[in-house]
Amino acid sequence: MLAIFLLLSLILRALEFVILIWVLMSWLPGAQQSALGQFLGMIAGVILDPLRRFIPRTGFIDFTPLAGLLLLQAAQVGLQAIARMI
Repeated sequence: MLAIFLLLSLILRALEFVILIWVLMSWLPGAQQSALGQFLGMIAGVILDPLRRFIPRTGFIDFTPLAGLLLLQAAQVGLQAIARMI
């Protein structure tokens, strides 16, 4: 059972890094359009696309990655709390 929680925690952490790298790539011209950028965007889109329906864009700033990172952190804290109860 512990292995399942560790695997889920690892997946959540990996998603956090994917979103962070994808956001940092947005500062580099053409980086998100590269093959790696499109791959990371596809993975990050699993978390960010549903959030974009609820979070409006404010000019040039997209707060969706920040909300996604906070959501993943909350999920990880919840997962750790459940793991401690078992």
